Amino acid sequence: MVAFWRQAGLSYIQYSRICAQAVRAALKPQYQAEAKKAADVNVKVSKLKAT
Repeated sequence: MVAFWRQAGLSYIQYSRICAQAVRAALKPQYQAEAKKAADVNVKVSKLKAT
Protein backbone atom coordinates (compact mmCIF):
# COMPACT_ATOMS: atom_id res chain seq x y z
CA MET A 1 0.00 0.00 0.00
CA VAL A 2 1.41 3.37 -1.02
CA ALA A 3 0.78 6.44 1.08
CA PHE A 4 -1.55 8.98 -0.51
CA TRP A 5 1.08 11.72 -0.36
CA ARG A 6 3.41 9.49 -2.36
CA GLN A 7 0.67 8.80 -4.91
CA ALA A 8 0.24 12.56 -5.28
CA GLY A 9 3.93 12.84 -6.18
CA LEU A 10 5.04 14.50 -2.93
CA SER A 11 7.91 13.65 -0.65
CA TYR A 12 7.14 13.29 3.04
CA ILE A 13 8.90 16.60 3.75
CA GLN A 14 6.69 18.43 1.23
CA TYR A 15 3.58 16.75 2.65
CA SER A 16 4.44 17.63 6.24
CA ARG A 17 5.24 21.25 5.27
CA ILE A 18 1.82 21.60 3.61
CA CYS A 19 0.10 20.11 6.66
CA ALA A 20 1.96 22.43 9.03
CA GLN A 21 1.00 25.47 6.94
CA ALA A 22 -2.65 24.40 7.04
CA VAL A 23 -2.57 23.99 10.81
CA ARG A 24 -0.89 27.39 11.33
CA ALA A 25 -3.45 29.04 9.03
CA ALA A 26 -6.32 27.51 11.03
CA LEU A 27 -5.10 28.92 14.36
CA LYS A 28 -6.70 31.92 16.00
CA PRO A 29 -4.86 35.16 15.18
CA GLN A 30 -3.43 35.49 18.68
CA TYR A 31 -1.68 32.12 18.33
CA GLN A 32 -0.59 32.48 14.69
CA ALA A 33 2.32 34.81 15.45
CA GLU A 34 3.70 32.42 18.05
CA ALA A 35 3.33 29.46 15.69
CA LYS A 36 5.09 31.32 12.89
CA LYS A 37 8.02 32.06 15.20
CA ALA A 38 8.27 28.37 16.07
CA ALA A 39 8.20 27.49 12.38
CA ASP A 40 11.39 29.48 11.71
CA VAL A 41 14.19 27.01 12.16
CA ASN A 42 17.83 27.83 12.45
CA VAL A 43 20.23 25.09 11.48
CA LYS A 44 23.93 25.14 12.18
CA VAL A 45 26.15 22.83 10.16
CA SER A 46 29.65 22.13 11.35
CA LYS A 47 32.30 19.77 10.05
CA LEU A 48 33.95 17.47 12.50
CA LYS A 49 37.72 17.33 12.70
CA ALA A 50 39.37 13.95 12.46
CA THR A 51 41.41 13.33 15.62
